[in-house]
Amino acid sequence: MSLLPNEVKTENIANAAVTTPKIADEAVTARKLDENSVTTDKIALGAVTTSKLADNAVTAGKIRNGTVRSDELGPGAVTTAKLAEGAVTASRIADRAVDSSKLASGSVTTEKIANGAVTPAKMSFTPPSVQRPITPAIVTQEIGDAQITPAKLSFSVPVRPMTPGLATDEIADGAVTNAKIAANAVTAGKIASGAVGPSEIQSGAVSTDEIANGAVTQEKLAAGAGGDRFVFGTLLTGFTSAEVLYLTNISADIPYTAFDLSPWVPATAKGVILQLGMFNQSFANGRAFFRVRTNADQRDALGVGLVPGASSQVVNQGIVPLVVGTPSIEYTLESVGGPWNATLTLYVTVVGYVV
Repeated sequence: MSLLPNEVKTENIANAAVTTPKIADEAVTARKLDENSVTTDKIALGAVTTSKLADNAVTAGKIRNGTVRSDELGPGAVTTAKLAEGAVTASRIADRAVDSSKLASGSVTTEKIANGAVTPAKMSFTPPSVQRPITPAIVTQEIGDAQITPAKLSFSVPVRPMTPGLATDEIADGAVTNAKIAANAVTAGKIASGAVGPSEIQSGAVSTDEIANGAVTQEKLAAGAGGDRFVFGTLLTGFTSAEVLYLTNISADIPYTAFDLSPWVPATAKGVILQLGMFNQSFANGRAFFRVRTNADQRDALGVGLVPGASSQVVNQGIVPLVVGTPSIEYTLESVGGPWNATLTLYVTVVGYVV
């Protein structure tokens, strides 16, 4: 029995009835293939040629590590963007491949230069003005700032780092001479307390500007320096009372009598400032005179007189010259028109002295 064309429909074909021999050559076209139906094992080895690959179909994930060899890279195919950070290591750079054009400005630092690598021939600067050839002896101006590091020194560097400030134990005794000290280098803070004595001060070095106001007191002046000076009683010692000489109940004249002033007046004194006093306890007749002098060759230096009834007490004060080296005076009491019929009190006070 024969079949008419198109009489055998899909439902008339049993499952798995169409075998490979039943399929004509080139009968299975792209339209007959379901999506993703051609799996890896359906592709013959070498069947995927360049023409079978769509543009950009081969992505990084499709290429196995180490698959792309150098001979598969076209000239200029590896651009800067294709290199990972740090990918170009020292072993990837050919010998002498890095020339001066590949070095950034300032990239060759001190630590990049091998010891002894900088020879005179490598120096590009012009020699000093004398146009002398560069020799192994490099002068100061030929060395850049901070270019001499410890690695460039052939001797051993000290245990501690060198600093601009030398410690005391690094300076030899006597090494700092006057010529080594800069002008005005020694300030007040560098001079130990008490280090400058009289022998360290040059004659005439202390001018008016160096003397503080009020610093020169009377005690600082030598005898006769700057003229005579007075030393007043507040500076005296040895007083037992306000009066140095105190005589009471005097009822008769007193001849000139020596009185030593050494306990109150120094031997260098040229004069003494005295106060004389007379107190009238009861003196009705005549007049009384109490006076002092330095010696017999001198007229009265200072005196005081009492007139009966005029006043019960009189005083007088003045300077009595002294013989330098012999600070003493003579005192006397004389009456005129006596007789005595009562008593007097006499006193001498040292107010100060002159040197």
